[in-house]
Amino acid sequence: MTKHISIFHDLTAFVAEPRLTGLALSPGGDRLIAVRSELNNKKNAYVSALWELPNGEGSTAKPRRLTRGLEGEALAGFTNDGDILFTAKRETGDDDSEQRLFLLPNGGGEARVVAKRHSGFAGLSIARESGHIALVSGVHPHAKDAEDDARIAKEREDKKFTGILHTGYPVRAWDHDLGPTVSQIFVAEPLDAEDDDAQLELRQLTRFAPYERVSGAQISSDGSSVYATLTRTVHGTDAFSTVIKVDVESGKVTTLAEEDGAHHMLEAVSPAGDYLLLAREQAVSRTVPLKLEYSIYDLGTHERTATATNFSDWIGDATITPCGKNLYFTADHEGRGGIFKLDTEEGTVELLTEGKFHYSHLALDERSGTLVALQDAIDQPPLPVRLDPDTREVSRIDAPLEAPEVPGDLTEFSIEAEDGTSMRSWLCVPSGANAEKPAPLLLWIHGGPFGSWNSWSWRWNPWTAVARGYAVLLPDPAISTGYGQQMIDRGWDQLGGSPFDDIMRATKAALERPEIDETKKAALGGSYGGYMANWVAGHTGDFFDCIVTHASLWNIDQFRHTTDAGQHWGAHLDDAHVAEYNPADSVGEIVAPMLVIHGDKDYRVPIGEGLRLWYELLEASGKSPEENPHRFLYFPNENHWVLTPNNAFTWYSTVLAFVDRHVKGVETDYPDLLG
Repeated sequence: MTKHISIFHDLTAFVAEPRLTGLALSPGGDRLIAVRSELNNKKNAYVSALWELPNGEGSTAKPRRLTRGLEGEALAGFTNDGDILFTAKRETGDDDSEQRLFLLPNGGGEARVVAKRHSGFAGLSIARESGHIALVSGVHPHAKDAEDDARIAKEREDKKFTGILHTGYPVRAWDHDLGPTVSQIFVAEPLDAEDDDAQLELRQLTRFAPYERVSGAQISSDGSSVYATLTRTVHGTDAFSTVIKVDVESGKVTTLAEEDGAHHMLEAVSPAGDYLLLAREQAVSRTVPLKLEYSIYDLGTHERTATATNFSDWIGDATITPCGKNLYFTADHEGRGGIFKLDTEEGTVELLTEGKFHYSHLALDERSGTLVALQDAIDQPPLPVRLDPDTREVSRIDAPLEAPEVPGDLTEFSIEAEDGTSMRSWLCVPSGANAEKPAPLLLWIHGGPFGSWNSWSWRWNPWTAVARGYAVLLPDPAISTGYGQQMIDRGWDQLGGSPFDDIMRATKAALERPEIDETKKAALGGSYGGYMANWVAGHTGDFFDCIVTHASLWNIDQFRHTTDAGQHWGAHLDDAHVAEYNPADSVGEIVAPMLVIHGDKDYRVPIGEGLRLWYELLEASGKSPEENPHRFLYFPNENHWVLTPNNAFTWYSTVLAFVDRHVKGVETDYPDLLG
């Protein structure tokens, strides 16, 4: 794969760069489909299309585009015949806004609608033997039947009726309201391959209550059972996740894993239908850190056996071999990612990959025993690859895009934390930076706090800053993932303690490098990284020339009970935590100019955090608008992230212009379309 000229010097080109956002393999392993996103014709939104990639050793085929919808497609899955199922918005002649599920025949031909529902489709799963289909879709809790459900949806839309009467918690998630429907599991017989007009006859299988939320539904190979994670609110705001089995014939729901004070989640179902991979998470508090443990649930004996006992990181994508002996999965790993093999009989985990790469969308090709995935890195966007688990050889799969050339060098270094822990960082340095021409430093703090700088990002891409001559430091402090449970434990009860100390030690170590200008520096962070940016602002005086804080926690007493994840954060951030590590308490100590950024549709860190930070920042400064060095970038229609292309352009342009002014002393223009 050749690399083309750098896009990072031109933010318009960067935002417009096509990218791969998904990868899936058909049940027979003969079809490999990628999802490719690019700008629409008006260049004001991203649209996705499905592409078929060459699959198999020695294949000479070229990637080919399969779909061309006006508003993009989302891959849902495959039938057992290799037909593609996808959702899309298309002109169909019907006067309604129901989401449609399309089928694109394996043998060629036009895509056709096989199902439609007002609340869309999620979690589609197909039984590998029987071909039965299971999926999740929302149903109005007061609907008497399917016709009544459709009527309620139509009337709410026509009358612009948006009211929702809640009886429990939570009421929203990330950027959408929970309700007015409740997610239910549906099943359908396999489509008749001989009937070109066949439709899926969806049968509602469950009747969950509004205080129950189902996710991750997977149908068994024989189509007789559906397994899923069900989160139930049990009292007050306390909700716990359980693993359930739903009988397809009767709809009977059986709880397989349940425990007061702990969450149990379904991770994978074995192809042979003999076991489940489960995860267990103890409910957190300030003294009980977040920790995941894994077990094999034997569907015959109903016994759970601890597994992956030599592994304390978190499993991502998982896929199981037909015989069930080996389970492959992805996970964060020491500032990178990895593909691992779990021997389910021995319970041991083995790393199969090496290098600086991160992996996602893992799938097993059962014909050859090889694995396919999207591979990326700090300096490489996601590209499809194949891994041979026996030889551990990774090879590139031809894809409908090229990797952009980054305008600098990627290095890493480690420092010793106060408690002796080794703490590592990535450092992106402009080409040509040296002792005679050192680069100013931008400290970028990752969110989470459970996360790692180990993969490519289109939203926080360091190379956009490197192209302007900045070096970018990407540290993984305490509470970062991929370094074992001890890395999470050491910062859990001190949100602004050891993570802050780790970050500042890494920053000072970077500033000692000859290619870095120690006199010019700024700190930037989003979400928990925004919390830390706020904490840094109030605890470092004029050490940094400016601070950028995006979607940030400001008053954590307010945040912990207004976030959509209040059960978790309310327990983690107890009163003692708030009293010791609340950024808002140090507003009077802030010296550096701050750029505050927030989206109104952010329900994880609600807009009240940004509004209150802005008010208290101005109140503390006491300066006139003409003298005020702080700025507030507000997006009425964005959520926790900034996802639309023109707003992404505005985000990057404004952030870099603000930093240019305060770090370099260069009066870079803000975007002229800003209000």
